[in-house]
Amino acid sequence: MIGNRITSRTADGVRIPGTWRHAFIRNGDYYLTDLFIYADGLIDCWGLVTLEEFERKLRSGWVATELPDGARVSAHDLAVWKFSEPHSWHTPELLLAEIRDTIDQLNGRPDSTDRCLAAVDVFLAERTEENRAPPAPPTTPSPRPNGITRSATWTARTSRSSSW
Repeated sequence: MIGNRITSRTADGVRIPGTWRHAFIRNGDYYLTDLFIYADGLIDCWGLVTLEEFERKLRSGWVATELPDGARVSAHDLAVWKFSEPHSWHTPELLLAEIRDTIDQLNGRPDSTDRCLAAVDVFLAERTEENRAPPAPPTTPSPRPNGITRSATWTARTSRSSSW
């Protein structure tokens, strides 16, 4: 969820909207840092990467979702401590899904919750086996051109808006 965590970067003279969330980077020790997510699908996790590269960084543990007991942690220029009985609410798969949803939200597209609710609406309107099947997964994120409108059902369900 984006909330008030709004940021942007400029690429080729174009403002790319984004947001951020906290994350741990494992670079020897663990570092509490900000993970920046942008509407064009790039993620800054101590360097701009594509969604596919980000997934590899998650799988490698560079972006850490598993936090070992006793590991040294740092918040730059703020504090240093050691984990004691850490528990993470994210797996690499869950964090990746959250990032994908965030990119959809930044582009004014339905996220996974919106797509699920739309599929339920279709099924409830006409309860057929065909309508029971899950919708096809979304394609790779790309910037949303100006002028594309959302469906009335999706717009009524969300107060999200796209700034670009």
